[in-house]
Amino acid sequence: MNPHSLFTAVAPGGFVTRLAVAALCSLSLTAFAAPAKRGLAIGSSKEDEPCPARSTATGGADLAFLRGLTWAFEPAPLEIRGQAIEDLGLLGDPRALNPLAAMTLDANPAIAKAAVRAIGIMRHPRAEEILSNLVRHPTAPIVTKQLALSLLPFQNTATALRFIHFIAKQPTGSYELLQQARALSAMLPVPTPEQALPPLPPAAVVAPMGDSK
Repeated sequence: MNPHSLFTAVAPGGFVTRLAVAALCSLSLTAFAAPAKRGLAIGSSKEDEPCPARSTATGGADLAFLRGLTWAFEPAPLEIRGQAIEDLGLLGDPRALNPLAAMTLDANPAIAKAAVRAIGIMRHPRAEEILSNLVRHPTAPIVTKQLALSLLPFQNTATALRFIHFIAKQPTGSYELLQQARALSAMLPVPTPEQALPPLPPAAVVAPMGDSK
């Protein structure tokens, strides 16, 4: 039987038959139709410019932070945990500072040092506060205190420099820590109360060779 005879039987006129065939073809091709275009960005005049995915960047930063935090506290080999802890510092997310502060007093010295280094990477008021508290902590190991003190100048703030000069002038305390603080104090500028950020000392002027004056 001719397939077109079905339409001819219903509608002997050729025009109605062609309309029915066209309708069936359009319905069958709907599933294979091209996907609809994505919405245009606000104020965009280009048809092929998609809307910016604002949640992608935020979700990526949150995902990286959560993964780093998970690996830092996961019972894994020390090398993996230490790398994950320092990666938290490289991310620069201030939300990691409080968890890192808890790990600075870890019973394992490798974990404690990694946490202090991660805190020292970030320039943030909370990071400066944690490092200063470690230097003054009554029961923290001397190695942890020395590492925290050595990282304080990299905060590059007047308060951090004032703290180092303050520690250097203390009459009592650990001999190793006081010697380190005095050595740092001799190299660092002393900020004035009016200075939010002390200037670096000027470089020494070298006289040209052959100048007898």
